[in-house]
Amino acid sequence: MLARVAAAARVRPPERTGALLSATLVLSVGKGAFLATVMVYLLQIVGLTPLLATAGLTLWGAASAAVAVPTGLLVDRGRGRAVGSVAAVCAALLVPLSARVHTPWALLLVLCVAGGFDSAGNVVRRAMLAGAGGDSVKALAWARTVTNIGFALGALCSVRLLASRSPSAYETAYLLIGGGYLVMAACFATTSLGAGRRGSPSVRAPGVVGARSLRTAGALAAATGILTVHTTLLSTVLPLWVTRHASVPVSVLGWLVMLNSLIAVGGQLAVSRRAATREGALRCFRNSAVWTAGCCLLLGLVRFAPTGWQVVLLVAATIALTGGELLEAAGEWGLSAVLAAADEHGFYQSACVLGETTQGAAGPLLVAGLVTAAPVAGWIVLVAVLGAGRYIAGFTTPPPHKAIAIDS
Repeated sequence: MLARVAAAARVRPPERTGALLSATLVLSVGKGAFLATVMVYLLQIVGLTPLLATAGLTLWGAASAAVAVPTGLLVDRGRGRAVGSVAAVCAALLVPLSARVHTPWALLLVLCVAGGFDSAGNVVRRAMLAGAGGDSVKALAWARTVTNIGFALGALCSVRLLASRSPSAYETAYLLIGGGYLVMAACFATTSLGAGRRGSPSVRAPGVVGARSLRTAGALAAATGILTVHTTLLSTVLPLWVTRHASVPVSVLGWLVMLNSLIAVGGQLAVSRRAATREGALRCFRNSAVWTAGCCLLLGLVRFAPTGWQVVLLVAATIALTGGELLEAAGEWGLSAVLAAADEHGFYQSACVLGETTQGAAGPLLVAGLVTAAPVAGWIVLVAVLGAGRYIAGFTTPPPHKAIAIDS
């Protein structure tokens, strides 16, 4: 036991990623606070209707999806640092502006454009980490762990802001959040990791086939879009289900989210080690559907159980959900890294971001509407959709007998 603790204490991120990971932590604290407060801000401070407020976040997600692939192509042409720096500076201006613009149409436009620039920076950051000289999966796992920590700290910081109900407090807070984007812009401008360098050889991992493929990237984007439904289950469906179909105190949600965060932070690096190979990454990616489907079935049983068993089912569902989250993330990173040659990281990372942001924009409305309209059949349909995602994931890599081994 002591040996394991000592080994965990010696774990270090890949070389030359420290600055980018530090900037990621700073930015994720700000984004965590922004995401935790923006809906309340739109409803209580600006006075938008629930429909318009939801539309604002949907536009953010739609713009994020629209810019993902073009940004990835620019990264692979050697323009990642410039694109990332410009995108981060623009986001640093637009996020504070969203706290000063109260005209509905103008505010929706600001959120839409800000979402696009935020997504562009996200693609560049992921491609830079995936193109690092060491272990791409390990670098991305570190980034996810750092991001989870930052989001938790940001949500904690948002408590005071939410209690203030003051427009000036939001202006100050969103200005500070903009500063996080400036830190990331400076990091982009001074970092020279391996992704997207002109003339870099297309060296591919042994056993992986072929040049950049729209079919492969499309399968990766589609599977990611389905299998990342765990984010919607945690942020939207779980609160909705607890408040409408459970007799437990609503405060239990805070403990469930904390459980999810603790497992995610503590387990992401360990799970990601399973995705270092093509076969391991695909196995993680596909198995995530099984764990997330298990969460759906457990949540579906909550409404039929007495209060004591509801707590047990909710805890078990959260553990299953987190297991699906860890496996999906590890598999997604592993596949995107092993499929890409040295000059293709932007393309494959943008495919992942496209899937994630599409799910983020459409998932809450579709999934919440489905399980609300059909509290029993809706969960069964969702499990079937996850099965489809598991099937589609198989198209991201060729069968072993068709793989052409290339000596490194």
